[in-house]
Amino acid sequence: MPEKVSVREGIQIIQVESYGDITTTDLQGSLNAVLKIRQDRGLTRVLVDATKETSFPSIVPVFEFGSELAEAVRGVTFAIATAPEMRHKMEFLETVVLNRGGYVKVFDSVDAALAWLTEKPNKPDADDGK
Repeated sequence: MPEKVSVREGIQIIQVESYGDITTTDLQGSLNAVLKIRQDRGLTRVLVDATKETSFPSIVPVFEFGSELAEAVRGVTFAIATAPEMRHKMEFLETVVLNRGGYVKVFDSVDAALAWLTEKPNKPDADDGK
């Protein structure tokens, strides 16, 4: 599975490292791992480092996953760092989740995503992450 889910203990953030060719099975596996950590530890902030992804599922599976994500993780804030060539796909996921009441924001770097997540963990803002 080209995704690794762990906890950054010092800042109490769930981190997903995503790389290579991502499938819907990978996304579902990561979601399940995030949900387990949330249940076990009560953590509500997730940093996704997707800067090393080379492919992402097509629009319909992303729509379905985004809908499920928004429903499954109410109250959890996601910051996704992505590579420029994948940004449009991540922005689509962001839109799907936001339209269903979830908190997801896409950024161009891990540093920017982490800064936003640690400063404003539960409030989306007008900054577009660029």
